[in-house]
Amino acid sequence: MNTETLTAPSPELKQHAQDLRNDVGKVTQDVKKQAREGFQEVKSEANARLQQAQVTASDLFDSFKDFAAEHPLKTFGAGIVAGIILASWRRR
Repeated sequence: MNTETLTAPSPELKQHAQDLRNDVGKVTQDVKKQAREGFQEVKSEANARLQQAQVTASDLFDSFKDFAAEHPLKTFGAGIVAGIILASWRRR
C-alpha cells in the first residue's frame, strides 16, 4: 500500500475541495439574498395592511363622530348602557 497517497491529497482532490467551498459560498449568498428579498416582501405587505387598518379605523371613528353629532341623545343613551354593562362585568 502506498502511504504517500494516504497522507498527501492529490491536486485534483484539492481542486474539488476548493470548488466545493466556492459552490457552498455561492449557495449561501443566494440563500441570504432570497431571505432578504422575502423579508422585504413580508415587510411591505405588513406595512400596506397596517396603513389600510389605519384608514379603516379613521373612517370608523369619523362615522362615529358624525353619528354622535347627529344623534346626541342616542349616543348618550348608548354610553349609559355600555357603562352599566361594563360595571356589571367588573362586579363578577
